[in-house]
Amino acid sequence: MQEQNQTATIQEQALPVCEQAQTAEQAQNSQSEEKRLKLFGVEVVYLCFLGILLAFIGWVAENAAKLVTTGFIDSRFHVLPFVPVYGIVVFAVYLVFGNPDDIAFFGRRAFKQQTVKTKILSNVICLACSYAAVFFGELIVGNAMEALTGVQLWNYTALPLTVTQYAGLIPTLGYGTGAYLLVKFALWPSIRLLQNKVNYKIIRIITVIVSLFLIADELAMFLNFFILGEGPVYWTWVIFA
Repeated sequence: MQEQNQTATIQEQALPVCEQAQTAEQAQNSQSEEKRLKLFGVEVVYLCFLGILLAFIGWVAENAAKLVTTGFIDSRFHVLPFVPVYGIVVFAVYLVFGNPDDIAFFGRRAFKQQTVKTKILSNVICLACSYAAVFFGELIVGNAMEALTGVQLWNYTALPLTVTQYAGLIPTLGYGTGAYLLVKFALWPSIRLLQNKVNYKIIRIITVIVSLFLIADELAMFLNFFILGEGPVYWTWVIFA
């Protein structure tokens, strides 16, 4: 009986020690989270990682369009299968729109209360802004790069309803709708998945290493533009004639 009492006493004494250890661990995790660089409550590392994924999707999308219109695919001016400019879309959309169902411009909600009406209106605004961003973005970037370097980045003149060779109705609808759908159905679920299921330190290491390679690849492209006056084509693969 005495032994049982002693065992119970030891267990009772051990409980506060375990609780203290758990509390200390929680405090350490909380401090670690506070040190993370965040943008409106979301870790920048996660946004960068999603930007890298979108850069790859952009590379695939451009080559898909190239395949349909010309019958071949190419390097898209890059050594790696990424077009980093598409990664910027993650930050731009997150900063300007937030959640399409409850649109917030630079963190400030457009509507004080969320109703069915404001939800529909938020999505309409987000879609319209997406179209505008694609149209004016392509128009400005394409013409500006040609004026500065003499390089023609792309040409839509084979498509109907174009405005110069750099912007048109079909590309605007295609890329604009695609960007909206990604934000609507993929961005926030992906952020939550990364936050809940992926180790922060591991994804930070991966993001930093890949980002350094992408920056070097992008610098090489711009050096070709400004020094040689042409875009680098590292490889071309003819699928059908």
